[in-house]
Amino acid sequence: MPSRSREDALSEVIGFILILALIAALASLYLTYVVPAQGREGEIKHMATINDQFLSYKTAIDSLWINDQTNVPISRTFTLGTLTGTTQGSFVIPIFQPYPSSGSIVVNGRGESIAISADALVQGFPGSATPNLNPVYYEPDHIYVQVMTTNVSKYGGLVISPSRGNWSIFANVTSMMNVNATFSEALISAMPTIGRLDDNAGAREIENWINNYLFNWTSFVSYSLSNQAANPILAITMVKNSNTTLSRIPIYSKIQNNNWYIIDILDDAYGLEKELNYPFTLAISNSTSNWIQYKYPVQVGYLPVSLDESHQMGSLEFLSNNKYWIQQNYYYQQGGVFLAQPNDGMVTKVLPLISITNQAGITTVRIIDISISGSGNIGGTSPVQVISRLDSVSHNSMNGYTLAQGIPNAKNVTITMDVQDAATAQMWNQTFAGIKSTAGGQSWIVNSQSGDRATLTIDPFPSSSEYDIILDYTRVNMSVELQPVAI
Repeated sequence: MPSRSREDALSEVIGFILILALIAALASLYLTYVVPAQGREGEIKHMATINDQFLSYKTAIDSLWINDQTNVPISRTFTLGTLTGTTQGSFVIPIFQPYPSSGSIVVNGRGESIAISADALVQGFPGSATPNLNPVYYEPDHIYVQVMTTNVSKYGGLVISPSRGNWSIFANVTSMMNVNATFSEALISAMPTIGRLDDNAGAREIENWINNYLFNWTSFVSYSLSNQAANPILAITMVKNSNTTLSRIPIYSKIQNNNWYIIDILDDAYGLEKELNYPFTLAISNSTSNWIQYKYPVQVGYLPVSLDESHQMGSLEFLSNNKYWIQQNYYYQQGGVFLAQPNDGMVTKVLPLISITNQAGITTVRIIDISISGSGNIGGTSPVQVISRLDSVSHNSMNGYTLAQGIPNAKNVTITMDVQDAATAQMWNQTFAGIKSTAGGQSWIVNSQSGDRATLTIDPFPSSSEYDIILDYTRVNMSVELQPVAI
């Protein structure tokens, strides 16, 4: 039989082993439940930080193109890994700390493109399309009126006045006398040659030349005036704020019967720019009998063109590499912010800069087309500095044409997104559905998806030949570069 002392020693060893087992069990529970929970919490906070950083980036980019701040770089810092304060556990032993996650920031890693097509009205001469100028919403480049007289011997004309604003234009056929002047001259004899200064005879000769030739030079010039027949002209009188600023200023001389003459009431010479109150319509009245005729609006200065603007959109993208939380990839494109969760779908966080609104019954489509150039890919856990620069901004210029401005300038507009996969196309289709919803869910706004392509079509009156849409297009070209930040 073993002694009692030997049994006591064995019980102490067993007790120590049990304590170690209990510690191991507690550590295992901590590693199994607490560390992943801390890691998950840190990654959730990190994803919320990334979301805020993309929203801040979008706001900064918008401020650049809205204020037309070309060649002014802005810098935003994106945190690739989980925040330092949330990657530490309750113990200093590394095994009891959640493993920090990492991420990547990528410029133009998606390779997706946009196409904008429209049957549009553009500026161009001589013109072959009649614009809809009822009403004028904002300042166009030109407002043309044509005037014709069938009898130049009779006076009369038009009164042009707006529905809003204190100004008016009088375009009158009148006359101006032609005055012909004939001039002739005789040669003045040369100044006498001076001999000696004390030669009295030479001095008297010079004095005689000065008095009789130099001072009386007009006697050697003769002229005659004669009035010819009256010259028929088209003249403008401008009244602004009850004050006449132009009075019978000729704009066409020697006008002829049955010829149309063009008046651009927005000519800079008339100074109407500051007097225009939008929206307005023009009232044109014939102040005389039927020998004065006019056309408004006219087929001058506007051409119908099928436009098709297409290019790669570019993107700024964050790709997560989470250890405890689901993967979430954010990207900025076309002025919007999007979230993709691999195998779980995609969602639009901020709508892209495409809007459909209504102005007094006229559909207005505004597109801010932001194109990002550059390349780069930085991964890890350190912050990355994203430097963006506005290269150029162009308004209402597509395919080398300038859209007619201030008036309806399109029959229809189609926006097509060619993206990298069907899931992204579905997300864009849902985005287009959201844009349609903000426009009142009109039936003539159609969004659709086919494979990796999403399409939005706006056509208020498909059977009409009228230009019934105001298309306002702005192209914004950005360049982006990445720089790592050491910590």
